[in-house]
Amino acid sequence: RPKRLFVLINPYGGKRRASKIYEAEIKPLLEAAGVEVTMQETRYRGHAREVASSLDLARYDGIVCVSGDGVLVELVNGILQRSDWEEAIKMPIGVVPAGTGNGMAKSLLHAASETCSVSDAVFAIIRGHKQALDVCTIAQGEKIVFSVLSTTWGLVADVDIESEKYRWMGSARFDFYALVRIMNLRRYRGSVHFVPAPGYEAYGDPVKQSETPIVEQNGESRVCSYQGPRAEFQGSDWRSIDGPFVGVCVYNVPWAAENAMAAPEAKFSDGYMDAVILKDCPKADLLALLLKMSDGSYVKSPHVTYLK
Repeated sequence: RPKRLFVLINPYGGKRRASKIYEAEIKPLLEAAGVEVTMQETRYRGHAREVASSLDLARYDGIVCVSGDGVLVELVNGILQRSDWEEAIKMPIGVVPAGTGNGMAKSLLHAASETCSVSDAVFAIIRGHKQALDVCTIAQGEKIVFSVLSTTWGLVADVDIESEKYRWMGSARFDFYALVRIMNLRRYRGSVHFVPAPGYEAYGDPVKQSETPIVEQNGESRVCSYQGPRAEFQGSDWRSIDGPFVGVCVYNVPWAAENAMAAPEAKFSDGYMDAVILKDCPKADLLALLLKMSDGSYVKSPHVTYLK
């Protein structure tokens, strides 16, 4: 059980209630459990990453995010930027749902047969419950970022980014703006190349050896932060699915938000990402799919390709 925790609060997340939630619900429980707390509020986007990259981890038994999923992602990126990242990733990270989506908190608590509530999350932290978690490395040009929840392109990314101006609506902003985007549906041209997990080799079309994507590794010894997995994919059996797409999403955990089981087969640390690929789909069918996201049954639709 943790004795000393560093708590990061995002006062701007969700409906901007995280600070009140901490004072009213979290702090009393931690105090009652005899946990010593150092609390800090994030002041701007990227602040949590900066804090995590320079925090003296030896002083704490864990870091707790009181926010949605954004601060968690920043925290992981900050830890992996450190020169001592191999030691730093052993630091447990706690997640208390106080944002818009809360997909990670929901995934963790649902797996433990608990409700997605502030109190259940705090009790799990106090008891020292831990769960190993995969990290996905994303390279875009020279830039490397790390993902622990999801990576999206197309419809879901547009809904997430373009609904920012409706933050005051809380999680309802996603449903509202999804409706707006479906009414004015966009299609995205591209091609998805992937190495299928065992059992998924029949998905997509084979990729010719000459067209195999080059997955570059940064092998320079002067780089002291984490640079991604040292995996070799050159000899792998690559497959591809061509667009146009309505959306492509890659998930690491089952729940994308408290009310959306986006990847029902996803596991926290199985070494695989779960891809959800949506090609041409009539608007009425797309609306019906959204209504089936709460239990994950939407992946059974003929319009959805789901694979690891």
